[in-house]
Formats: sequence, C-alpha cells, structure tokens
Amino acid sequence: MLQYDLAVIGGGPAGMAAALRARECGVERIVILERAERLGGILEQCIHTGFGLHYFKEELSGPEYAQRFIDQIEQSDIEVMTEAMVISLSSNNVVTAVSQSTGLVEIN
Repeated sequence: MLQYDLAVIGGGPAGMAAALRARECGVERIVILERAERLGGILEQCIHTGFGLHYFKEELSGPEYAQRFIDQIEQSDIEVMTEAMVISLSSNNVVTAVSQSTGLVEIN
C-alpha cells in the first residue's frame, strides 16, 4: 500500500490547483491520480482564450492555462500517476486505482 497525506483524484485545473494549494499549506506527500495520459483535463480541448484572467492575471487559451499548472506541478515534489483509473474509495479513505504501469494500487 502506498502512503500519501493527500490523494487528488483528477489532474484537471481544479485538481492541480488543489494539490498546489495543499502543498503551500504544508501537506507533504501528495499524489495526483489522472486517468488520461497527461495532466490538463478538458482544457487541452479548449483552444479559445479567456482562461487565466483571475489566477494568472493574463488571458490564456485552455492548453496554455493547463500548462501553467503543469509547470508548477513539475517544479514541485507533488507526485503524478497518469493513466490511472480510480476504481474505489473506501469508507476508511483507501483509494484503489489501476494503471498499465503500476497495476492495481492502494493508496492510504
């Protein structure tokens, strides 16, 4: 069983922002579980501008906005498991996920 202080399910902008904020607040061992092969979520498909005005103080396309968060995640010690499908979350907070690279994993 893998041990983390926080497992974030979903590597879209909300998941990445949550993981980064948790790290800023002192949470040490964080993992993001993303079912796609890369972080970014739906923003990868949003080629129009209009993102980032509040958070980054400039107008960005969806992919540019996602990349800003991805860059911050890569510069941090937050771990990322892509192509990982979460299949259950138990009442005692054990996350069970499966991926081709790791097989079945439990995160507590």
